[in-house]
Amino acid sequence: MLWRPRSILQLMLFGLITVVAPLCVAIFYTVETLDELARQSQSVNQQTISLTRSSQLFKSSLLDLERQVRQYAALGDEELLKLFVHEREQLLITLRQIDTTLPADSEAGGVMRSTWQQLYDNLQSVPESGKEISSSLILFDQLNDGSRAFQGQVQDYVDQQLDELGSHADDIQQSLMLMVLLLAVLTFAFSLLLIYWINTPVRQITRQIRQLGSGDMSQEIRISGPAEMQMLGSQLEWLRLRLDELERQKLQFLRHMSHELKTPLASLREGADLLVEGVVGELQQKQQEVVEIIQANSRELQRLIENLLDYNQMLHSEGLQIQPQPLLPLWQDLIAAHQMTIDRNALQLSVEGEIDQWPVDETKFKAVLDNLLSNAVNYTPPQGSISIHWREDQGILSMDVANSGEAISEQDQDKIFEPFYQGVNSRSGPIKGSGIGLSVARECMQAHGGSLTLEQHPALAVCFRLQCPGTESEK
Repeated sequence: MLWRPRSILQLMLFGLITVVAPLCVAIFYTVETLDELARQSQSVNQQTISLTRSSQLFKSSLLDLERQVRQYAALGDEELLKLFVHEREQLLITLRQIDTTLPADSEAGGVMRSTWQQLYDNLQSVPESGKEISSSLILFDQLNDGSRAFQGQVQDYVDQQLDELGSHADDIQQSLMLMVLLLAVLTFAFSLLLIYWINTPVRQITRQIRQLGSGDMSQEIRISGPAEMQMLGSQLEWLRLRLDELERQKLQFLRHMSHELKTPLASLREGADLLVEGVVGELQQKQQEVVEIIQANSRELQRLIENLLDYNQMLHSEGLQIQPQPLLPLWQDLIAAHQMTIDRNALQLSVEGEIDQWPVDETKFKAVLDNLLSNAVNYTPPQGSISIHWREDQGILSMDVANSGEAISEQDQDKIFEPFYQGVNSRSGPIKGSGIGLSVARECMQAHGGSLTLEQHPALAVCFRLQCPGTESEK
């Protein structure tokens, strides 16, 4: 099983080690390699310097020895003979010292040793007696030739050692570059692993937060990674459970509220209908007006309650049932429900469209139109105008609902679609709005894949435009 850091501290330490360890390895290997190269260079330098000095000393001593032999042959001085014998012994000692510095395990060393042996044999064969000294001059020609050959071999050996040292330095440079490349790859791989360990729980937390924000409380939250991230996941799980509990309480409250409000409201509407029908007797004109006001506001109250229920239903909606719906009959049904208010305020209503039907979810689309019409009716002043117009624009239904009410202020334009927000403009009628009508309408249109926006109208102050794509597939 792959080891994972159990805490952020371990993760930080692992990251530090991941960065520092390859650097330390590279430094240690470089120091060791350079130290080895320095020792090798020093050994080669000492050997080459010793060979060069010894060969030069031998050559100089050989010239002195030859000069002494020629002087003795010319003068016959015994002191010169003694000096010759002494110098020859010193030259033999020099040759034996050169032998100790010759490399023993190379081809060049074998060639130099062969030349050295020939020099040593020729020097030993030089006679020490005065009678034979003159005949030994020819040996010095051989010794001089051998000395020059030996010096050339030494120089070739020095050049060879320098070339090998340079080649070895190049090999070391290449090995260092390969090592640095390998360490860089390993560091990059460990860095990717470190990023994965850090990024995985962060992505999980982000995904879970988005899930909570979308209202999905069904999945248990589990965060992998360091202990601190797991603890944060536990806190998110506690928040999920708390939000889920609050959601259930809200649904229960809405169900109870619906029952508690609709039951007396139904009795109120039934009583008003009975009064209008004259079941308890004929009503006078003023009584009839009062009953009509009760009926109108009862319907308005019912609409507000249904808005609350529709808003909750939209939050938990799983899909739409898309079918072609006739647009003008939809508007006619909605207008009939608001006809009393329209007549009472003497509103001028214009309804016209360029197409007959459109594929929508009837219930939700009707809720959108009802909210827009109710909003226009309640915010239009007496004797004002309401314009409803729709058309098809490049396969999209575009519908404008405009009114001559007070223009929406700039500070409210960005907020009027937020749930429970109410602008500064006054609403007509005794019942105050809930502030969720436009929010329900926009979410219904977004569920259709469309939009609801506030637009400019050439003649009226307020204009809401809904746009709905033309598709019959279920959203």
